[in-house]
Amino acid sequence: MSLVSIIVPSYNSAHLISTTLDSINQSTYQDYEVLIIDDGSTDHTKTVVEPYLTDQRFKYIYQENKGLAGARNTGIELALGNYLVFLDSDDIILPVKLSQQSNFLDEHSEVDIVYSDSQWFVEDDLNDTRAVEFPVHKGDVLPYLLYGNFIHVNSVMVRTDKVKETGGFDVNFRELEDWDLWLRLSIRGSHFGYTPGSLSKVRIRKGSMTSDQMRMNKAMVRVLDKNIPKLIKVKYSKGIINKAYHALFIYRLKAKLAKGYLWDLFKIYIQQGLGFTPIFIKMKIKYFLSPFIKDNKTTKELEAIWKKKEVKNLTGL
Repeated sequence: MSLVSIIVPSYNSAHLISTTLDSINQSTYQDYEVLIIDDGSTDHTKTVVEPYLTDQRFKYIYQENKGLAGARNTGIELALGNYLVFLDSDDIILPVKLSQQSNFLDEHSEVDIVYSDSQWFVEDDLNDTRAVEFPVHKGDVLPYLLYGNFIHVNSVMVRTDKVKETGGFDVNFRELEDWDLWLRLSIRGSHFGYTPGSLSKVRIRKGSMTSDQMRMNKAMVRVLDKNIPKLIKVKYSKGIINKAYHALFIYRLKAKLAKGYLWDLFKIYIQQGLGFTPIFIKMKIKYFLSPFIKDNKTTKELEAIWKKKEVKNLTGL
């Protein structure tokens, strides 16, 4: 059996982390270690965690606050396992996740990272769930991953050595640091696998990172701005680079970053050549139509939960 390192970053999560750790204890797979990274909490997280430390598989590490990415990186540095799982301190995994995904990676040496479906649950009610309707892609996922993150961080199991080779999470990102890592793994040639069914649940609560969609759109622009030069440097095909620029201009519109938009679009058209023409025309049209384009279903659901409204009462869902 392969050792799985579960990294649980925590910041002032004393009121939530027991549910997370209990979900690990319910796992059918027993060959794991849990690295609880207390990222400078000022609450009683340590007191809540202490009973779990009687199990030698659970380890508590306190550090000065470095942010979510920095906390996960500490766990990556200390991990002894062949595989990594990233589990935020307010989310849960289901009992069969570790066994299914570790077996998958054991049996598929060509795959570096495997993910599953997941669900949202609202506040403290594990039964008040929303299905996460993300697309599924396997193998070389880069052409699809450029257009957005369809992989929840806690749905993943990934080879430890590949994450370390890629440099871990980028501490400069406060949001979507997971999407940035998936992109960098994919750019470096990692293939992705998929295990069907929901193997994790993601908590949605007022003010959570996942629920502020406008902020997430701006973060998507920053992630793409960072990774497009990597695509160019390793000489990816113009087709892939065109897709990356297409995604960039889509999210600039969603983030309402319109300043210099048409000029930047024109410069990329000159740079990329005739192959960029359909995207150039499409995005120019969308620029003028953008004030009239409504949010999609997922955005409405997230914002409704965030604002404490009943999703079922929204029209058009």
